[in-house]
Amino acid sequence: MRMIACRGSFVLAILICATAVVAGESKRLTGFEDRLIPMEHGQLCCAHRPGDGPTLLLIPGTFSDSRAFAKLAPHLGKDLNLFVLENRGLGRSWPPPQDGSIEQCAQDALFVAEKLGLESFYIGGHSLGGMISLEVGRRAPEKLRGVISLEGWTSWHAARDAFRGDMRATLTDEQLAELAAYRKEVLSKWSDEQRSSFGKVWKAWDGLSFLEDTSLPVLEIYGDRGRARPTREMLRIPERDNIQLKWIDNSSHSLHYQHPRRVAEALNRFIRQQEVKRAGK
Repeated sequence: MRMIACRGSFVLAILICATAVVAGESKRLTGFEDRLIPMEHGQLCCAHRPGDGPTLLLIPGTFSDSRAFAKLAPHLGKDLNLFVLENRGLGRSWPPPQDGSIEQCAQDALFVAEKLGLESFYIGGHSLGGMISLEVGRRAPEKLRGVISLEGWTSWHAARDAFRGDMRATLTDEQLAELAAYRKEVLSKWSDEQRSSFGKVWKAWDGLSFLEDTSLPVLEIYGDRGRARPTREMLRIPERDNIQLKWIDNSSHSLHYQHPRRVAEALNRFIRQQEVKRAGK
């Protein structure tokens, strides 16, 4: 998978650099049970690991299924009531979207949450999944306890300005090969037209106004590519008391694939902080 340098072409490099599973591992997340939710002309799938603590709904990035969090999930709090939603056309969610958008994906997430009886929960995701999580926060803040975004760009300008489209720095050749093999497997049933169309949906979306206005607790996590960190202005992340920015050293866009324990520790800490604040009200 070559690095795509030009401004108009690095969209797929940004969004398909999703976390991978090593070839030969289980086809589904270990310790999770698939919950299938019928929708018009198909179904949505949400993998579930029950827990007695707060509920966390995670959403993978573009062209990723629930296995995107295979390395991360074991390090997340064992008490978490953990769900991983598969977007349309991925994993056991089928068929692919006709005219996909982040707004549609957010509506799907809220639809699934309603069907599963999730009334007060944390939502988070990687890449496109982070953007979807921010959009859910915009649409239904009353349902959320907090939003977690793992390199979920607030706009395509941020992806361009912060790292000049570099989503691969610090990944080894072996890791790149694993990511490429995983993506090829996940997309085996998608047509070229479907891939091209859905790979562009993020460019039609902007989450900056949500971050400027929301009172929800937000955790933004980024990998620093092993070099000088871009400013919040470049990332389009406002300097506000309710928005935390966490950096993972020497990490690429696929930060939860490279450093799952460190990313999980940041998520666990954020959720604990918010639960303590809620208990103190």
